Amino acid sequence: MRGAEKHTGPAPAPGRDAGRRGAGPPTAGPALRPWLVVLALAPGIVLTLADATIMTVAVQAIIRDVGGSVVSVSWVMNGYNLALTVLFLTMGRLGDRYGHRLVFVLGLALFTAASLPCALADSIPELVAWRVVQAVGAAAVVPTALALLLHAYHSQRQGFAAGLFGAVSSLALAVGPVLGGLLVWYRGWPAVFWLNLPVGVLGVVLALTLARGLRTPRTRAWLDWPGVGLVSAGLLCVTLAIIQGNDWGWTSGTIVGLFAGASALLSGWTWWELRARAPLFDLRLFRDRTFAAAAGAVMTVDTAMMGAMFMGVIFMIAMMDFTELRAGLAIATLPAAVVVLTPPAGRLVDRIGPRWLAVAGALLTAGGLVAFGYLERSAPVSGVVWRSALVGAGIGLSLPALLAAGMSAVPGGHKGAGSGMLNTGRQLGFLLGVAVIVAVFAHTMGQAVDRSADQAQALARAQDGVSAPVKERLVEEFDKVRTIDATAGIDEIRRIAHPIAEDIGQDVGFFEALSLLELKDRLENMLWDEVAAAFRWPFFTAAIAAALGALTGAFLPRRPRRGQ
Repeated sequence: MRGAEKHTGPAPAPGRDAGRRGAGPPTAGPALRPWLVVLALAPGIVLTLADATIMTVAVQAIIRDVGGSVVSVSWVMNGYNLALTVLFLTMGRLGDRYGHRLVFVLGLALFTAASLPCALADSIPELVAWRVVQAVGAAAVVPTALALLLHAYHSQRQGFAAGLFGAVSSLALAVGPVLGGLLVWYRGWPAVFWLNLPVGVLGVVLALTLARGLRTPRTRAWLDWPGVGLVSAGLLCVTLAIIQGNDWGWTSGTIVGLFAGASALLSGWTWWELRARAPLFDLRLFRDRTFAAAAGAVMTVDTAMMGAMFMGVIFMIAMMDFTELRAGLAIATLPAAVVVLTPPAGRLVDRIGPRWLAVAGALLTAGGLVAFGYLERSAPVSGVVWRSALVGAGIGLSLPALLAAGMSAVPGGHKGAGSGMLNTGRQLGFLLGVAVIVAVFAHTMGQAVDRSADQAQALARAQDGVSAPVKERLVEEFDKVRTIDATAGIDEIRRIAHPIAEDIGQDVGFFEALSLLELKDRLENMLWDEVAAAFRWPFFTAAIAAALGALTGAFLPRRPRRGQ
């Protein structure tokens, strides 16, 4: 019955419904052929989300061709991700005001057009600037795409629609680094942007034709510009602090100031939104347990996913001697599992509700991450594959449940803003997944370095058959281990296990050389074990994030809740 589909969240406060009065019923019902809508939106979703990760493999090529340092070139990625996080909410609200299809098409057109100057850029500042313009377009595509997908399907199939969005967005995550690697290897880094042009044009044409009859509910309220300014500035501060925290120091004055500024700005935004007649986002929606739980869980689950992929690749290359390609293919099992499982999981959400799938999926992800923590250096590739698949399967179960539940709590005419808020949470989760895991890794690896130096010196002093002068030279060499910064790169991690820079055994006798060889074997085994153990807590930290997602997901409804 229609009465069962009404919004059950918090009712609008008197005098604050100016933005809602203009929001009438949908001008068009669910699409007759919803799969055409999926086909129309998929190129835009894949293109814009893949570009968030596709440049990770192009850093060295850009430095070689254009110049700059690793830090400056990192802003080719950081600038894009920062703009995405800041603008998702605003762009989603613009979709509510002017139509989601229109904003989607304009955003994809802007993204595609900005790809041309990116490909032609001959300096790092120019490339970063146009990447930010690209991100403005991408920020318009992602939240409006989710709103359009949900509207294309009947209210009883919202879980399936959310599963499709999760599958397509995860496909982008998997395709990005692999496609980027192939393009950079065969055609150079500009090829990444040249490819955007035909695919982007195709996406615009498909959205204008296949989704032509799909019109979502709108609000006639004008955009809340003070709210846009406050939330954008606040998110800018918190995102910049997350991105730069490990480089600038989490306790540095700049980072503390950014977090303090973010707190003040977002507090001011909250105060303003609760009093505005037509708020950018109705924060009282967080009183709705379903939306609040979905928004919190989707961030922690994505934190776990990004942490697993980031640390998993580093472990395979540094500790297991995998090539970059082999490591990428092994970890690709994770997003591949998400792609495979999200559509059927979405169907289950429609039948049994979101709670148990969200909880079970998050716990499965946590279990896979704990298993990653115990991954041995000598493990075969199958050991990585099943762990990756386990993490991906958990996310594939939980993601459609969280997205469908969260969007079901958002009233008609506000779907874009709701999608923008959920995608902002996801993007913050991605950034946190790298920043927090790297911070934990830096701490555990620093402890491992100190323990390694202490134990190596103790072993050297206790080694029989080695003369005192040679022992002292070894002790001095092991002191150099303490200066190694393992977060500086994979080669630095390997240096910890091979700390002796010179061949000390070349000036000793035969029997002393045998003793040194025995010592070398003992040291390498001990040092590799210490370094491997340093990876354990980063994986465990990601597992804790996933477990928090399970805890939050327990507050979701047990039965399907039909969207507006």
